[in-house]
Amino acid sequence: MPTIFRKLRKSLLTENKFSKYLFYAAGEIVLVVIGILLALQINTCNNQKIQRNKEQFYLQEIKSSLVQDSLAIHVVLDYNRQKQATISDMMGIFADTLNNQQRYAIFDAATDVFVDYRLFEPSTTAFNNMLAAETITVIRDNGLKKLLTNYYEYPYSEGIQERLVQMNRKVVDEAFPEFFTKEFAKAKLNLETELKSIQDVELHKNPVFLSDLYGISYLMTMQDSFLGKTLSDINKLISTIDQNLE
Repeated sequence: MPTIFRKLRKSLLTENKFSKYLFYAAGEIVLVVIGILLALQINTCNNQKIQRNKEQFYLQEIKSSLVQDSLAIHVVLDYNRQKQATISDMMGIFADTLNNQQRYAIFDAATDVFVDYRLFEPSTTAFNNMLAAETITVIRDNGLKKLLTNYYEYPYSEGIQERLVQMNRKVVDEAFPEFFTKEFAKAKLNLETELKSIQDVELHKNPVFLSDLYGISYLMTMQDSFLGKTLSDINKLISTIDQNLE
């Protein structure tokens, strides 16, 4: 093809047809420009396809992560229901119709559930992988970018969940040693001690302990409300992601 163009140019110049040569040269330039533009368009389309494939991949990964977050929240909510029932049982030690042996039995049965707690932290691996490999601009939907940023930048370990941890630890540290009696040491550790007897335990007369039990119950209710809102946010995110997936 270049050989044909060269022969045509030589023929026009030899025949002194300069105006025709200029017309031909202009046409050749136009063809070159069109070729360049087509190449740029193809390159742009290829880059857009690559970016679109990346977006689709990361959105699928983030969606899977959000589904797991939703399941994790339900685990916390289920545990809180169990613990609320346990706290209700523990409040029974304040009944004046019980003796200390009966109170200890209630306390002992509730220990395993009461000393533990559940918190929610989202899995950030998929989102962080996207940020490490690309930027959030790989996602074209500005509304979705804002929702994702708000979700993953929220300080979940602070606020109500942090307060719940503090209150739970306070009760365990301050109240539970009260039931470390000589009878407990003998039954659990096979030790003869000079600890106080179960008959001398007066935790059921301690208003601070009752207040702390109520406080933990109240904080878990607030945590449940917070997690309910987070579930709503997750569902909205998943719905928006679905709208952006091909």
